[in-house]
Amino acid sequence: MSGPGLAGDTRLPEKGLGLALEILEQVARDDRGASAAEIARAVGAPRATVYRVVNSLVRDEYLVRRADFSGFLLGTRVLELAAIVGARTRPAHAAVVERLRSETGEAVHLFAFHRSGLLVLDEDATQPLSDPDALLTDPTRSAIGHLWLVAHPDRRLPQAPNWRVDAASGDVRAIHEAYAVRGYTEQVALLSSDRGCLAVPIHDDAARPVGAVTLSTSLSRVSIAARHVGALREAARTLAPIGALSDW
Repeated sequence: MSGPGLAGDTRLPEKGLGLALEILEQVARDDRGASAAEIARAVGAPRATVYRVVNSLVRDEYLVRRADFSGFLLGTRVLELAAIVGARTRPAHAAVVERLRSETGEAVHLFAFHRSGLLVLDEDATQPLSDPDALLTDPTRSAIGHLWLVAHPDRRLPQAPNWRVDAASGDVRAIHEAYAVRGYTEQVALLSSDRGCLAVPIHDDAARPVGAVTLSTSLSRVSIAARHVGALREAARTLAPIGALSDW
């Protein structure tokens, strides 16, 4: 296709479906509302031809005129198609994680484990990770790192190259003992001076921890965050198919 930012002079024929799709693409690229004249220049088609196709697209609700008639925006039929495609491509875990965020009102993140370290599957966009570099390179400074150490008791540097800090054997032993009591891991002010976190494991069919759902909260609320552990565990059970993503 032709148009700004598109290389080459080859494009679909001016008449028919090809031009209609090209027009829709150009409108989608301009969220301000492209005018018919701008569309015609972008696609390199005669203005009269573009006007006819645009009017047809408006009639069929693929485009809609701006309220001030200065241009065109994508119509309801295009938006409905986008919603259908989005729903089909939406990760299976999205609804579970979003519901947990809504129920707890706290930052919730989803991780998978692999041999080399951690994989962030779903970071809470409204409350992002406070120090992702430290979290992904030092397993001793995060609840999720502690849980990885529980899940991989025999894997140390250099077998896990993503970790740049090797946990001391005494620390690993203490982490295991605390996890054995609680069934989840916890850190307070290790990544950020005003934040704490809980991590609940996700198990595969062989009962191996292959990931985790974590809840991060302010330091003043860490002591009461345990009230959400039940919801975290229920989410972890629902997310158990995440086991297919682990690399043991």
